[in-house]
Amino acid sequence: MAPTNTRETDVHDLSLGVIHALAMLDVKVLSYVQLRRLNAALLRAGDVVAKETAVRAEGDNSGDTVRVQTPNLSN
Repeated sequence: MAPTNTRETDVHDLSLGVIHALAMLDVKVLSYVQLRRLNAALLRAGDVVAKETAVRAEGDNSGDTVRVQTPNLSN
């Protein structure tokens, strides 16, 4: 049986690995330094994702895009 479009897309979606790793992460076992590094990396990633999402939302005038404000993770 041929894979569905969703499954085919998921095979090449590298973000799923990151999302799964974050879901499995037990922050209680990380050292303070590791927590600070993780927090800094997540803040940078959040900024990059928010900027790219904004660029894509501005470029799509088809009416299909749902605009959702990105949460501010720096608080």
